[in-house]
Amino acid sequence: MIRQLRHLSPPGLRMQLTLWYTIVSVLLMLVFCLAFYSTLQQILFNSFDSTLQQRAQHVAEGVGVDNGKLYVDDMTQEIPELDAPAALIDPYNSSDDADSNSSGPPYYTQSSRHDLVLVRVLDRRGHEIYSSGSSGDLILPEDSVSQPLAGKPWRATMNDVNDQSIRIYSTMLVDGDTIIGVVQVGQSLETLNRSLDRIVLVLFLLMLLSLAMCSLGSYWLSGRAFRSIQRLARTAREINVNDLNQRVLVPAAKDEVRDLSIIFNQMIARLERAFVQQRRLVADASHELRTPVAVIRNMTEVALSQLTSAEEYKHVLAEVNEESEHLGHLINDMLILARADEGQIHLDCEPVRLDLLARDVVDSLEMLAQERQMMLYTRTLMPATVLGDAARLIQVIMSLVDNALNYSNPGGEISISVEVHDSHAYLHVADTGIGIEARDIEHIFERFYRADPARSKSVSGTGLGLSIVEWVVHAHKGAIEVRSIPGRGSTFTIILPCVCV
Repeated sequence: MIRQLRHLSPPGLRMQLTLWYTIVSVLLMLVFCLAFYSTLQQILFNSFDSTLQQRAQHVAEGVGVDNGKLYVDDMTQEIPELDAPAALIDPYNSSDDADSNSSGPPYYTQSSRHDLVLVRVLDRRGHEIYSSGSSGDLILPEDSVSQPLAGKPWRATMNDVNDQSIRIYSTMLVDGDTIIGVVQVGQSLETLNRSLDRIVLVLFLLMLLSLAMCSLGSYWLSGRAFRSIQRLARTAREINVNDLNQRVLVPAAKDEVRDLSIIFNQMIARLERAFVQQRRLVADASHELRTPVAVIRNMTEVALSQLTSAEEYKHVLAEVNEESEHLGHLINDMLILARADEGQIHLDCEPVRLDLLARDVVDSLEMLAQERQMMLYTRTLMPATVLGDAARLIQVIMSLVDNALNYSNPGGEISISVEVHDSHAYLHVADTGIGIEARDIEHIFERFYRADPARSKSVSGTGLGLSIVEWVVHAHKGAIEVRSIPGRGSTFTIILPCVCV
């Protein structure tokens, strides 16, 4: 049995919320009922004590003093129920005779007269002057006499008196300013207790009814609340890699479900863009890899079938070597980006002079620029120290200069400058090349993107250089900006935070 219970699935979120709502409601209703019952009980007991106090005053009016001695008038004329047998009167077993004596004092109702069970009058020495027939069954503590004689009323509840509870009120008997005795009045709590029992029963039934209504209501409301989430789940199940254009209907109500739907749609949109980019990357990579492989295979077939002289073989091998180098660069760049996406490349950061790195790049590529009949030079080189990986930063500068050389015409100029503003270093690589169309600027950092496919066929490169540049700059917590005028040239600006040394 226990093993079977372990395999039971946990309740759904709807049932869990319903259960929690029900538990909280039960606790709140229980606290309310306890507070209500306690307050009502206190009010009833205060009213009960007030009634006893009034009756004690009425009894005191029937006590007189003659030569320093107390005497009591015939109480039965004013309080007919005191003439009952010497036993506690059952308020729920009234007789016709009692009903006929309904002409008592105006502040006694029919039921209240039958609830009166004790009247006792004592002098200052505690000697009993008068007692009703039913008072002999009660033995009261000394405080019931000493405390009123000291000027302070005494109240107490006596339990298990003939299977009833009696409320006793004892107060001083005063003649002018002198305390001359004690008046004790008692009344059965049976009627009050039965009323409280009925109130408890009513509260219990109301709590059960409220609990049932709360459970059903919370289950229904949670079902309505989760309706949007269920639609969200259905849509999520229907989405697959080949169909990412579905979206969840966003509800009009401005609540958490609406926020969840918006976030879910945004996530699906990002996934769709990622899958589109992945498909395009795979297609572009396949195309880029296929071209050098096809060239190598064709030239190898030509060498094996047609060539006869050593010079021809040498030329073919040179072409194969060039394509192999291009293929190696392409594979290496793809590996760098793949490892970067996985977070497997770590930078060896240390304080480096960005202006000195720029000068080293110019010195290294100046001869290449001259071979292409272009001018590569430095403008302003302000001292700028940044925290970075020197090898990766050199790779960035070389990639930007190489890109400028590839897309500039003979006679063009490429300049490098380094400036410092507001604790940031600005490295500018400007050229006088063909420029970039505005519609292409936002795409040039995408992998294998070429703004001018016709010109790109005659340009060496893998199509991944600017993608690597962007990754390195962002890894250094920097930014890259591009400004270009078609036909007049482009300027790439690298912005990196400076450090104090």
